[in-house]
Amino acid sequence: MTAGSSSRIGEAGGAIPSDHDAASPAGNLSSCVTQRLARRLTNQGALLFLGYASAQGFSFMRNALIGHGLSKGDFGIAATITLTLQLMETLGDLGTDRLIVQAVDGDAEPFVANAHAVNLARGALTAALLYFSAGPIAAFFGIPDIAWALEIAALVPLIRGFLHLDCRRAQRRLDNRPQLLIEVLPQAATLAATLPLIMWSGGYAVAVWLALLQATAMVMLSHVLAERPYRLVFDLAVIGRFVRFGWPIWLSAFPLIAVYQGDRIVIARFAGMEDLAAFSAAFMITMVPGLIAAKVGHALMLPVLSGARGVTDVFERRFARLSEVTALATSLYLLLFLAAGGAILPLAFGDNYTGLGPVVAWLAVMWGFRMMQAVPGMALMALGQTRPLLVAGMIRASALILTLAAAIQGLGLASIAACGVLGELASLVYVAWRLDRAQPSLMQVFLIRVAALAPAVVLGVMCAALFTPKLGIVAPVAAAALAGAILTQLTGWVAPELYRSVLDARLGHAQSTRH
Repeated sequence: MTAGSSSRIGEAGGAIPSDHDAASPAGNLSSCVTQRLARRLTNQGALLFLGYASAQGFSFMRNALIGHGLSKGDFGIAATITLTLQLMETLGDLGTDRLIVQAVDGDAEPFVANAHAVNLARGALTAALLYFSAGPIAAFFGIPDIAWALEIAALVPLIRGFLHLDCRRAQRRLDNRPQLLIEVLPQAATLAATLPLIMWSGGYAVAVWLALLQATAMVMLSHVLAERPYRLVFDLAVIGRFVRFGWPIWLSAFPLIAVYQGDRIVIARFAGMEDLAAFSAAFMITMVPGLIAAKVGHALMLPVLSGARGVTDVFERRFARLSEVTALATSLYLLLFLAAGGAILPLAFGDNYTGLGPVVAWLAVMWGFRMMQAVPGMALMALGQTRPLLVAGMIRASALILTLAAAIQGLGLASIAACGVLGELASLVYVAWRLDRAQPSLMQVFLIRVAALAPAVVLGVMCAALFTPKLGIVAPVAAAALAGAILTQLTGWVAPELYRSVLDARLGHAQSTRH
């Protein structure tokens, strides 16, 4: 492959400029292209962070309002309904939207029309499965009276099946604005409707009405923002490509249930709704920053790494930079929640959620490993390898055996959260190893960057030990901020590629100012 071919997203032409070897005869031009790409990624990264932070912030505030407005038992039931919807959504994932970004002809109208057909079939099948299994699901959780709510909630995946996927075409050219609007505005609408619906429904059913409202708003907005009309095409050859790309992703959904829902399913079954409410609150508060980082990373990493596929030095350099940025973000995240997570939780959800600092800390570490795994995971997907992600999910799911044992023995929520950390660590090491087999030397590059997390973990534990929740939230947050500032200043030693990018950007800005 020539240097010019590295300007592709996956196999799509001309979307992302190449930063090929700056030492080549065209080094000056390449340096300018690298700076342009860096500025573009910086702008898109800032936009994505703002958008996803807003969306997750609205979602978190909605859940906090529900936590304050409902009893602990009703909040646990509402969490169960939401958990079931998330489970069904995960079970139906074929990676259709990601193939639009990755495929050579992902921009072609017939390809997207086939993606619509796959998406609609998925939504219909998921809705039918949820409707007919509503009774058994409610009985499994020991709350048979909520079967009616799950039957109505079956409309959610059906509605989402009509989502217009045109926004994914825009992501091929690093234009994330349509996708962000589809994420943010429905979250804002459901937040505005939360208090009226709590007062109207008076209980756990508010979770159903909010889910229906959000799904409807997303679908309507996706059609309003689309550049092309909505079409359905069923071409067996194209559908086969979706199946070949998506079957490992679909199979990985089963272990992913263990990753994201398994702990809560076990808690709901063996510990009851109040313990589920406590664990769900801690899970939500640690998930929000982790999910923001993961979504921003996925939206940037896949097109950026796909654009360098086949050009080894460019791929490695981009991979190193993405690893360093993710390691720094994860370090700052861990500092905050290891130092102040126990104080933040009751502030957000109320006095019923005090004394959960260890649970928050273990869940934060779990999410930290998950955030770091996004980098080698997206690199594998950019290389067209999705099967390792299935195996990684199975490795992570194996920790559910430990979780089940901890729940049966009554070891407490903190022990259950710690079991998830072991699974995430094993999964992270496996994904890095598989990437190294696909493209040698990348595992070493990645693990060196992961090692940069160690100072953050140590500092966070020290802050948590020195500043307990009894001192309020200001002291631990201030300590975490100070430690984060120190860590950021040390970035030049632990993140050379990121440091070099900053220097290049400053040099480019200085040169443009002089001219």
